[in-house]
Amino acid sequence: MSNLIYRITAIILAIGVLTMAGCATTPPPTYFQLEEPANVQLSGIERGVAVGVGPLNLPAYLDRPHIVTRATEHRLELSDFNRWAEPLKDSMLRVIAVNLSNELETTRVFALPRRSPVVPIEFKVEINVARFDGSLGGEVVLVARWILLGKEDQLISTKVSIIREQSAGSDYDALIKAQNKTLQKLSNEIAEAILTNN
Repeated sequence: MSNLIYRITAIILAIGVLTMAGCATTPPPTYFQLEEPANVQLSGIERGVAVGVGPLNLPAYLDRPHIVTRATEHRLELSDFNRWAEPLKDSMLRVIAVNLSNELETTRVFALPRRSPVVPIEFKVEINVARFDGSLGGEVVLVARWILLGKEDQLISTKVSIIREQSAGSDYDALIKAQNKTLQKLSNEIAEAILTNN
């Protein structure tokens, strides 16, 4: 009887050790953020056209901390170990706002809704993202429908942008860099529309 208890105890201890070893070898997640290269020449007193950006809407499959990649045309993969450092919606909104500030040479680009509506908005951009993903080592695709509004929310134009960018490598760093480039191109299109109607 004591021999049986000894064996059961040994098995339980072995399982515990193996479980702890498995947990110890699990790597921690790596966190990524989209880049917003702010133009230092735009620091100082506020100036330029006033633009509001938002709301920006994401499909449910992207509205999560996991970075989503496309394994095939219809199969997605969610990485447990590669995640966004902040909600993707907030990150995209900030990056587009900074890009527009650079393109339009204005310090008056605001993410909407804003806390202190002191400066009247001259243009407003609403963005609905349908797709923002890609394959590791492959192509990144951004599909977005955006609406440009003028003062008092007067409709100026609507457009669907489909932007493709090839990743320069097969890792997540390259994927995020390519996604940054698609956001830059989208921002360029929006800035051109604003300049045309300013």
